[in-house]
Amino acid sequence: MKKWKRRGGWAAVAAALLSGCVGVPDAEQMRGIRAESAVRRLDDLARKTTTESGVYLSGPLLLWEAVSLAQSYNRPLQQERVGREIARGRIEASYSEALPTLALTGGYVRRDEELGTTRDGVYVPTRLQDQYSAGLKLSQPLFNGRIGAALRASKLYGEWMESTIRAATESVQRETIRAYYSAVLSEHLLEVNQTALETAERQLENTQARRRQGMASNYDELRAQVEVSNFRAQVLQARNDKDVAYTALYRLMGASPESAAELVDDVPRVVEAVSFADAARTALERRADLAVAEYALRMQRESVAAAKGRYLPEVSGYVSQAWANPDPHESTRDDWGDEWQAGVQVSLPLFDGLDRRGTLIQERAKLRQFEIALRDAEERTVSEIRQGVLSLKTAEEFAHSQSQNLEMAQEALRLVEAGLKEGQNSPIEVMDARQALTKASANYYESIFAHAMARVVLQQAMGLMSPDVLPDAPVLGIAASSDGSVGSAE
Repeated sequence: MKKWKRRGGWAAVAAALLSGCVGVPDAEQMRGIRAESAVRRLDDLARKTTTESGVYLSGPLLLWEAVSLAQSYNRPLQQERVGREIARGRIEASYSEALPTLALTGGYVRRDEELGTTRDGVYVPTRLQDQYSAGLKLSQPLFNGRIGAALRASKLYGEWMESTIRAATESVQRETIRAYYSAVLSEHLLEVNQTALETAERQLENTQARRRQGMASNYDELRAQVEVSNFRAQVLQARNDKDVAYTALYRLMGASPESAAELVDDVPRVVEAVSFADAARTALERRADLAVAEYALRMQRESVAAAKGRYLPEVSGYVSQAWANPDPHESTRDDWGDEWQAGVQVSLPLFDGLDRRGTLIQERAKLRQFEIALRDAEERTVSEIRQGVLSLKTAEEFAHSQSQNLEMAQEALRLVEAGLKEGQNSPIEVMDARQALTKASANYYESIFAHAMARVVLQQAMGLMSPDVLPDAPVLGIAASSDGSVGSAE
């Protein structure tokens, strides 16, 4: 009985191995694995050094440095670049259609019984019970309809992958620039609100002093306290927005979230003149996604050619060398012998159950899909360019108007503060003017950010995004300032 139990246990283990159950963690084991990973990751984050959790940054950080770090350490971009190895493997695999193959074979056959005959009282075997064989076979394709298509498709795939990586690189650069400028904007907005809070606190102290002297009412003091409370809340929100913006920037750069970088570059205001026709022409020539769609279409054409090639005959040559027991030249001889063969094989399928026809129909339909996709990508490009040019123009006008509005708000506050000293204006009017200046300052910085991002979006839409071309200088076309000078950057 014990013997059968042991056999049953071994049978269960064998069944588990064959089914793949052994070595696959269950839910509880997976939580343990993730717990160990969490400990390692938190330990990395606690150290202010470069670890697996990312590059630790401290000190000044320029925009080009942020872009360079993102190009090197951004995780999704690293995944895209691994596609180069996939493309290299596909190119090498495609040569199998044209290169020879060499195979080593071997075999053993045990017959149920040996057969033979007796002649003149002597037993002569006609079929041995044990048969052994080994051999080498070299095959060389000479012609089939898939060789050329496979080689061309593999090279197209390599170019398609490079275009895909370029598109991903451009997207990462745009998002890094956006995150960098967003972090800079958050610093400006925090500074604006902190300045407003400090001014409101001084105003509250002044109002309280005036109230003790009987020169201000309880309402004036209460109104000043409310203003301080409102600005304090705005400072807290602005500080949180800054933390969020920096965290997003570190994530894109593949940097440690515990980094303490100091952003150096400000959000630029570069005024450029760009026409729709020039921008559209540049985009249709240079955009990475259009190159991706074009390569995809060309690869599908090769798939159609390969499907058509299945209707053509396949011709291959071969050379083989075999060793066998019994001797291949004398089947009754119980000894090793060898033989070689050389020949040409020709194959032409006459009917395959409509497999070739069905495949060709599918590939032609896919080709039509890729043609439509390319046309759609071109139309989408033109639409994005038109929208980008209009958005840039609107952003330029908005930034200009907010610059003037900021100057007026500063002058208004100066006038009411002077009028308060002379008794011509009330503290309430000063508070209103200060709130207006705070709002105007925030709108100004946000308009500069919106203008810069409109340029970045148009730069990518035109296919001009590259690691060595940043939006802190004219990159879209003929740059001109509002007074007509060329290359204006504010």
